[in-house]
Amino acid sequence: MLEWVQKNQKLAAKITGVNFLLMTLVMLFWAQPKTGLSDEEKAAANVARMEARVSGSNKQVSGKSNLDIMKEHRQKQQQQLRITLIIMSMCGAGFLAYGFLKKEN
Repeated sequence: MLEWVQKNQKLAAKITGVNFLLMTLVMLFWAQPKTGLSDEEKAAANVARMEARVSGSNKQVSGKSNLDIMKEHRQKQQQQLRITLIIMSMCGAGFLAYGFLKKEN
């Protein structure tokens, strides 16, 4: 395998670039955010309401609720995914461009 890659560097770079770009597209469409609340978020909100009822206080609990923490976590995940997709697309374009460069003699 290594010998084939050394003999066909340009073809290997093209294949690698196409694979990077395909993985980027798959990850982009797979990880599209869903609108509305998920079942987990609804359950977390219900649990927080029940805990407030059991404790007998109607005032807001100081600090962040589970729903706020989950929203922040989702935002961080989306930001990390965007950064990863940008890096993957840049690498794919770079490999693909290298595969099409003319060999200097």
